[in-house]
Amino acid sequence: MKTYATSEHTREALLHAAGELAAEKGFANVSTREIARRAEENIGSIHYHYGGKEQLFEAVVQRVIERGNTYSIEAAVSPFRSRLDTPEGQSGALRAIVRREIQVLFDSDQPGWHCRIVYQLMQYKSPLQDKLQKELLDPMVSTISEVLQHISPWLTRQETMLISFLMISPIVSHADYMPFCLEQLNLDRYSDDYLQTMENFIVRQTELLLGMTTNSENKTT
Repeated sequence: MKTYATSEHTREALLHAAGELAAEKGFANVSTREIARRAEENIGSIHYHYGGKEQLFEAVVQRVIERGNTYSIEAAVSPFRSRLDTPEGQSGALRAIVRREIQVLFDSDQPGWHCRIVYQLMQYKSPLQDKLQKELLDPMVSTISEVLQHISPWLTRQETMLISFLMISPIVSHADYMPFCLEQLNLDRYSDDYLQTMENFIVRQTELLLGMTTNSENKTT
């Protein structure tokens, strides 16, 4: 049992070290030596536990995907699907999408490198980017687009994508540029009030873009 616990500790240390370094520098700029040093393990442990650096990086991406899919956009929207023909159901679905993104990206119990991994992978085409896109991002975009087009069937594909990005980008930007944002706000972390205001603003903006008259500010699901 002790050996198993030690093995799991080493695996997790290597995974988190690789995740942190890839988030900071990009996958192509991280060496096995750096990973081992950050994890306080020997280089051979990377091959022993993962088979090599590339397999370790795949495990890092898989961890991000698993976290994102633990509470997916589809799961967030699901309670409102039977009411998407009503203003209340439409507003509830929009808020659920925004709230889910905020909860996932600013969960203090999860490593901060998770969201930065997504940013790094989206810079260059690679098998790891393909994996992330297929298993996490494509289903997310598909669900958001479906909800938007249900609310406003006249939207073109380009308009749907624009509104999707307008919903998600402010949240992602607050995660990607967190040190700068917190410095400007003179905060150590985003307060619950600040995140709630962000949620309200994004939902209100989206409702206006879709021509909705119902304002769901501060409405809970």
